[in-house]
Amino acid sequence: MGNKIQLSVVIPVYNTEDYLQRCVDSVLENKSVGMEIILVDDGSTDSSPSICDSYSSRFPFVKTVHIKNSGPASAKNRGIEIAQGEYIALTDSDDEVKPDMFVKMLETAKRHNADIVGCNYEERMPDGTIHQFSYSGKTIVLDRQGALEQFLMKGKIYTQCWTKIYRRDMIVAHNIRNIEGLKTDEDFIFNIHCLVHASTTCVIDLPLYTYSMLPSSLSKAYFSKRIDSYIDNRLLNFDITRRLVLTYTPENSPHAVFNRLYYSNELLGRIALFPEKYSDLRTKSVVGYMRRHILTILRHHRKIGFSLAGSLMLLLPAKWYLRYRHSKI
Repeated sequence: MGNKIQLSVVIPVYNTEDYLQRCVDSVLENKSVGMEIILVDDGSTDSSPSICDSYSSRFPFVKTVHIKNSGPASAKNRGIEIAQGEYIALTDSDDEVKPDMFVKMLETAKRHNADIVGCNYEERMPDGTIHQFSYSGKTIVLDRQGALEQFLMKGKIYTQCWTKIYRRDMIVAHNIRNIEGLKTDEDFIFNIHCLVHASTTCVIDLPLYTYSMLPSSLSKAYFSKRIDSYIDNRLLNFDITRRLVLTYTPENSPHAVFNRLYYSNELLGRIALFPEKYSDLRTKSVVGYMRRHILTILRHHRKIGFSLAGSLMLLLPAKWYLRYRHSKI
């Protein structure tokens, strides 16, 4: 393909000096890919900016952009705006990619003329152990409706952007960007916008990405600082998903309902940690939606994450139900 840039790897960076080198080095291991790496330093206050500059000085295809701290969505958008590759990857700066991840994804994209290619992943736990999910080793090829079903029904298309590459022309043509200011759910919302416009999506069911599970992401303290934005972002997610599915693939509407019930259950699990939110009107609206779809929950209670008894407890007043959820934590 000559000097054509096949892939732009956008890496938003914020205070990840302990992990950044490992991340960038893992991307560099994909040696046979014609790529550029775009490091977007989001106003880091540790040594991350100098680490980024060091890579740019050593590798002509590594670009570093320094911006005022604005959050990961803004950093990703800045990288997307300057990307020149045929495809774009969005990689977190505290994670790693396998040496053949982008090679395999680009080969699959070319073979099937895919707009999106995804993969499976593994998790590195805080103690360093690796947890892998089940995988088949197969490549799945999906049309728009099938891809949305996989995504909304918690199949093999995951919510995270870092498990995928996206055709840049598709992103540019439909002006797809991350919603700036969001602290959570930005990946889900970006992906649902991409999937409704992707004619073909492929999934390589192999763990080609290593996600680092940091201790802070597991703690109640992490959510205590973010619970209000977490609720607001999740409700925005629900609304955007409903509107996009109705507009582009109304056949996926039952899958969108399932997805909302799944993530409503997860949301209520978080809210249960904070009794001051039990009477919140947003909380009541989530419980009310789930009650209206109680028959769907009863049919799919295991996949949504309920026991049969827990499903029926939704019929209690919202405050009592959340006290019940809290007692199970």
